[in-house]
Amino acid sequence: MTKRAVKAENSISKLKQEIQQLQGQLEGYKSENERLRYRETTALTTMRHNAQVASEYLNKAAQDAETSIKQLLSGRETLCFVSQLLTSIDKITEIHD
Repeated sequence: MTKRAVKAENSISKLKQEIQQLQGQLEGYKSENERLRYRETTALTTMRHNAQVASEYLNKAAQDAETSIKQLLSGRETLCFVSQLLTSIDKITEIHD
């Protein structure tokens, strides 16, 4: 074989090794990409679930607040009514004096 042919064979051998190395790296990158996509999907699913739970808690808190406000208003009305009764009683007792 001539020097040129030997040199070409060596170059081909090196290029084949480089191709194998690059294919190995490519497979590694593909695996990493799949792992990252899986993690991203898992994270999005978790975020959606957490957002749904938070929404439910906030809705329940709003409903509880509305119930409390209604109870407070009802209590206020009762207090006003009792106040008016006491004022009426006071007026009635003044008339009899």
